[in-house]
Amino acid sequence: MLDSGALAALADGVYLLPVCSPSRTLLEVRDLSVSYATRGGTRVILEALNCEVHSGEVVGLQGRSGCGKTSAALAILGLLPYGAIARGEVLFRGNDLLKLKESELRKIRGREASIIYQEPALALSPVMRVGDQIAKVLRAHSALDWQGCQQQARQVLNQVKLGADRHYRAYPHELSGGECHRVVLAQALICRPALVIADEPTTGLDVSLKNEILDLIAILRRETGAAFLVISHDRAVTDRLADRTISLPFSNGNETGMSISVPAAAKQGFSPPQATPLIAVRNLSKCYQPRGLFQTRSASKQALHSVNLSIPRGSLTALVGPSASGKSTLARCMALLEEADAGEIVFEDKNLLCLPLQQLRAFRPRLQYVSQDPAAALNPRMSAAEVIAEPLVIQNRSSRSDRRRRAELLMEQTGLDPSFADRSCHEFSGGQKQRLVIARALVLEPSLLIFDESLSGLDPQTQEEILGLLLSLRRKLGITQLLISHDMELVSKVAERVLIMRAGNIVEEHEAAEICNMNARATEHFVDAQTRQSLALSEVK
Repeated sequence: MLDSGALAALADGVYLLPVCSPSRTLLEVRDLSVSYATRGGTRVILEALNCEVHSGEVVGLQGRSGCGKTSAALAILGLLPYGAIARGEVLFRGNDLLKLKESELRKIRGREASIIYQEPALALSPVMRVGDQIAKVLRAHSALDWQGCQQQARQVLNQVKLGADRHYRAYPHELSGGECHRVVLAQALICRPALVIADEPTTGLDVSLKNEILDLIAILRRETGAAFLVISHDRAVTDRLADRTISLPFSNGNETGMSISVPAAAKQGFSPPQATPLIAVRNLSKCYQPRGLFQTRSASKQALHSVNLSIPRGSLTALVGPSASGKSTLARCMALLEEADAGEIVFEDKNLLCLPLQQLRAFRPRLQYVSQDPAAALNPRMSAAEVIAEPLVIQNRSSRSDRRRRAELLMEQTGLDPSFADRSCHEFSGGQKQRLVIARALVLEPSLLIFDESLSGLDPQTQEEILGLLLSLRRKLGITQLLISHDMELVSKVAERVLIMRAGNIVEEHEAAEICNMNARATEHFVDAQTRQSLALSEVK
C-alpha cells in the first residue's frame, strides 16, 4: 500500500506517482524469449528481444500477427498464461521482474507500470460499472478512501474525454468500442504509472476513432510524463507516436504455415450471383431502451431506422460505415442474435421473425455469424478441434471420430495446419483465432456467412490472407457472404456490391463497377478521416 505522502497532487486533483529522471533507463529488456508448453511439445513464440525505454519516451514495437508482440507485453509484467515460459531479463528501475515473486509484482503492476489490453471488452468486468473498475485500481495502490478513489476516477474519465457522470455509471456493454478503449486507457493511467504498455491500442477502430485515440495518447503523454511502449501491427501508429520503433521479425511457423492471398483481378472468375435474394431485410427497426428506475425515454437510442436490403444468392456484399452507425446491430439482428422491434427478415422465402421457436431452430445452422472479437468467441480451455466441432456436438450430429476429421479438414480449408488441432485456443495468434471462428462457422455448412468487422484488428498481410480465404470459400463452396467493415478500400478489393450505412440507415448502394467512383458526399467521412491520418503522419515525419 502506498504511503499518502508519496503521492503528489496535480492542480486538477489527479494524483501523480513520482517519475524517474528523464536520463534514466526505465525499462531494459535483455534477450527475452517466450515459449509455450503444448501437447505437441514446446513452441517458441518470441526469441531474443532486446529493447530499452527511457523515462518519458515512447518506443514502438511493431510486427505482424503471430510475431510475439503480445507475449512480450505479458512477459514484461509477469502476466503470461499457465504453461508459458519467459527467459532472459526484464529490468524495471534496476529490478529483474522475471525474478520477483507474485506478491512483489502486484505492487508494481498498476502502480508503477500498467498495461492497456488490446481487447477492452475482455479486460473489463461485465457486471461492474466502469467508473468503479477504474477507482478499484487506485484503491489497491493508494491510501485514499473509496470516496476519494471515486472522485479521482471521475477526474481521469474527464481526462480521456468521457463524461464523468454518464460514463462512470455505465456498464461495458453499454459503451461503444471507442469508449471502451478510453475506459481501459483511464484504468491504466489512474495511478499515474511511470510506464504504460499499450498493446494494440487502436485495434478494431475506424480511422476517425483511431485518430482520436492516438491524439489522446499523445496528449496524456505530455500531461503525465509517462513513458509508453506502444505495440501495434500498424506501422502508421508507431510512426505517429513513437520516438523510435523496434520491428519484430515474423516466423511463418508462428502463424499458419500456409498462405492464401487476394489474387489480382479478385472479382473475376466467379459465376454471376443469382438475382433471387437469399436474404432480404424489410423496414427493420431496433431501439435500445434505457434500463433503471430513474432513466427517461429521452435516453433511448434508435440503432436502426426502417432498414431495407437484399443479398443475392452466391454474392459477396459489403456493408461499410463509421463506428456506431448500426452495422453490428443490423448484423446481429440478421443472425437472430438480437431481437428487432419491427420489420421482416426473409431468409429462403420465410419471414424468420414470424416463425415459432421450433421451426426457427431449423434455420439457425444455415445462417452463421462471425464475431468481430474472436478471442471473446472462443473458449480458451478448448482445443482447436473441440472449438470447431462444438456446433456439431450441440446439434447432436456425427460421431466423435467424424467430428474430429471434419475439424481437421476445415482447418486445412481455412489455412490452418491440421497438426495444430490439439492446441488450446489461447495459444493462437489473432490471425489464427480469426481462422478458427471462420472454420467453426463453416462446420454446419451454412448458406450465409456474416462477417462483423472480422478484419479490423489484423495486420495488412493477415487481412489479405483472410480476404483470399473468403474468395476461396466462395469459389469452392458457393457460400453467400456479407462483409461488414469500416474500411472502404479493403472491402472494395473483393465485394461485388457495397452498401453504405450511417446513423442507422443505408444511405447508398453501389455495384462493383461504381465502387472506384463512389459519390463523394456519401464517403466524405472515410476520405476526411484518411486525409487527417496522412496529414498527421506527414507532420510527424
